[in-house]
Amino acid sequence: MLQLGPVDGLIETFGPFALPVLLFAAGFVGYLVLVALGRTGRDGD
Repeated sequence: MLQLGPVDGLIETFGPFALPVLLFAAGFVGYLVLVALGRTGRDGD
């Protein structure tokens, strides 16, 4: 079995769908940060 460290416990608790959901959530937060940075840069002009 693949050893993923702390992610291994997460997968055992929530099942194999936890990893894609976690990646989606991280990507969504990153997108929101980029949008927020883009808006602040535009307002400064």
